[in-house]
Amino acid sequence: MAFTDELTIHITAGKGGDGVVRWLHEKGKDLAGPAGGNGGRGADVYAVARRDTHLLARYKAEKEFFGANGGDGGSKSKHGANGADYNIEFPIGSIITNLRTGEKFYLELGGEPRSGRGERVLLLKGGEGGRGNESYKSSINRSPRQTTKGKPGEEANFYIEVELIADIGLIGLPNAGKTSLLNELTASHGKVGAYPFTTLESALGDMHG
Repeated sequence: MAFTDELTIHITAGKGGDGVVRWLHEKGKDLAGPAGGNGGRGADVYAVARRDTHLLARYKAEKEFFGANGGDGGSKSKHGANGADYNIEFPIGSIITNLRTGEKFYLELGGEPRSGRGERVLLLKGGEGGRGNESYKSSINRSPRQTTKGKPGEEANFYIEVELIADIGLIGLPNAGKTSLLNELTASHGKVGAYPFTTLESALGDMHG
């Protein structure tokens, strides 16, 4: 797999669910009052650091990411479900730039080194859910029909670059076995062959004690 150290992707957080008009029905009454629930909040989008230098290569064919939308409100005052947080994994050492705002995020290993997962950073917020008609009930408006739509989630293009510091570098003559040694030491899968200049791009590997 060719190493990818920079990439631009588009991310959209989840849209909020819509509020609805519903009515509470009771025996002997046509309408007993408003009962439309609010919409759920759209999914927030997070970047999560992972100990995998080749992660960006997975995103070369898939450059758009969408958080889940919140659920619409329901009858009997039921609120819609919130969209589950959407986590996108990036290599440790990534610098993530929001091209809309210019804000930069730096991913480090952080708090979960044993699992290989680390720091978790909020990139985009999901949209707020809309209001159902029950929320508009008041002493002067006993049967409101107003609702609001859910708000869209934030969206932006992000430029990701991976900042790497190599502890060890292998230097030698062409076809001397540098990639073969790297593969043995780090379980990498660099291309090897019985001819000079088999390796045309930098080959990387991780070695843990």
